[in-house]
Amino acid sequence: MRVHTTVGGVSTAYLDAGEGEPIVALHGIPTSSLLFDPLVPHLEGYRLVAPDLLGQGGTEIPRHGRLDAAAYQRHLDAFLDQLPLQSFHLLVHDFGGPLGLTWAAEHRARVKSIVMLSTTISPSARVTLFYVFNLLFGRMALRRALPWTLVRPRELSRQLLDEWTSPWTRRRLLRGWDHFGARHLRAVRDRLKRLDCPTLIVWGMNDRVFPLAHARLIHELLPHAALATIPRCGHWATIDAPEQVAAEVRRFCGSIHTRV
Repeated sequence: MRVHTTVGGVSTAYLDAGEGEPIVALHGIPTSSLLFDPLVPHLEGYRLVAPDLLGQGGTEIPRHGRLDAAAYQRHLDAFLDQLPLQSFHLLVHDFGGPLGLTWAAEHRARVKSIVMLSTTISPSARVTLFYVFNLLFGRMALRRALPWTLVRPRELSRQLLDEWTSPWTRRRLLRGWDHFGARHLRAVRDRLKRLDCPTLIVWGMNDRVFPLAHARLIHELLPHAALATIPRCGHWATIDAPEQVAAEVRRFCGSIHTRV
């Protein structure tokens, strides 16, 4: 279930489900913590904590100020600073990757391991097109495009589509759309090279947003990382293949000794 806390004056929702070894999961754009909900039944022995990022899902949209990558980072940093978990596994997806990796590079003692799902450390023309498409045609166009990210037949509920698309007005985008900007991702790459914690890269082989080449680039920078691919699986692997994703996460996290 999702609960609420206040982070830097912003009402912030987060999913907190299960009991056991903690995993903090960070979603991307334009989704919410509900992206990880399908994993919960398959993660026995683990506690999954997943915040709704700034102005997404059940987290408040600040009325003033920028909503760029730096604002997202400040909000996430503050949330994790007040999270009463000394250490945890970090699971990241999409824009949650740059956010989480930036945080992990500065808080390595708190990160037991990292699991990456369909994220990027390099600019993507496809993502730029999504932003332009949203800016030109509005959030209803985005709503129609979202099911394209799935590969296996799944029906996304109207409630979920409303939650994921309603924040993304033109005005919202104009308050910040550098989330996958080249300068920002260059800084993420530099930080990534300093991360030596156990890492697993899990990718859908039919990812239409960040194709497998993005996973290979991350693997080149982190040769110690394990790489697992899932056939007939797209960008939202937690929806396309929740059982397979959870199995990879359980196997990987279960093999890691607790770090203090």
